[in-house]
Amino acid sequence: MIKEVRLSDNSINFQANSKKEKPENQESMILPNTLKTRINQKYDKTTSAIIEYPVKGLRGDVNSDFYEFLAIGIIPYLIGSGMFMGMFNLVNKHLTPKAALTGKKMGLGVVLYGLGKTLSNDLITRPIAWSTGVDIEMPYRNVYYPLPTKPGADAEIIPQHQQRKVYDSIEFFRKDLLAKDPRYGTAYYDNIARKIGLGENLNDSVTETTPIIQSIVATTKTAKSLSSYAWAGVGVGLAVQNSWADFFKNFSDRPKYIAKEGEGFFSKLGGKIANTSKNTVKLTKSFGKSFGKACKTFWTGEPGTKGFMKHAGKGWLLFTAALTLGTITNSIYRAKHMGKLANKDLIDRNEESTVI
Repeated sequence: MIKEVRLSDNSINFQANSKKEKPENQESMILPNTLKTRINQKYDKTTSAIIEYPVKGLRGDVNSDFYEFLAIGIIPYLIGSGMFMGMFNLVNKHLTPKAALTGKKMGLGVVLYGLGKTLSNDLITRPIAWSTGVDIEMPYRNVYYPLPTKPGADAEIIPQHQQRKVYDSIEFFRKDLLAKDPRYGTAYYDNIARKIGLGENLNDSVTETTPIIQSIVATTKTAKSLSSYAWAGVGVGLAVQNSWADFFKNFSDRPKYIAKEGEGFFSKLGGKIANTSKNTVKLTKSFGKSFGKACKTFWTGEPGTKGFMKHAGKGWLLFTAALTLGTITNSIYRAKHMGKLANKDLIDRNEESTVI
């Protein structure tokens, strides 16, 4: 027998997430695509994936969803990166200087791999956004009301939020948010139609641009994925250059603060802060010099190398640059080609009839 499921007496209290929170933040809204927004979103999503989402999943919370499951995927990346760096360097004191240097470079490779993979995304998304008007990285704050976990007067539903992107879904991107936001609306689709050559003063720019927007999102995501791994490879290639020896030596030999006998707490604290500041400046300069030398040797090859190894770095960098430029060109060309075809084949601006 199927029993009816209902909330006891329909006694549910909808509350604000925080008394200090602004009313406009109680509903989903598009955020400006700035560095500050991306950092805040990344921080919020990462901390929630480490602290909140695993607990909800292990408890069998009815409000755990697929978004949270995917967000938790950052945990093995962080743990794995830390394990690799630790494995490469924990036994350095028992190894020869050459072997120890190799371990340090491999640990640095893990860091530069992640940086190359992350920072390269703008090389793809920005040019395509400028040329077509479609920015697949457009962020928004998704506010939702979870299911009540207990019935009665205590069933208080507090709105929760998730850090998402408007084009997370290709087929069902957030048209509703674009429509209600005064910064976008129909003008947003009109701008896209103009940039891709679909035309101006369209009867329904939303409908006419939607399939082309979906195509742009699909090709851009593919281009971003391919390019990011290629640039991650460049990061690893830079990390294995011998020019990092000076930086690692300066890091190991950095002066430590030694407190004087009878020195007070605040004097020690001030001395430690001053010492840390000096070390930070020196190590930053040393890192910059080593990075510059690494870029040069990655292109020209280490002194004394011949054949494939001499030109491997240059070849990979040229391949990565060509892949990035090629995928950008493909996405832009395909969008503009679809726009021109739709404009030419479906609408003849010089005639009153529609050409089929």
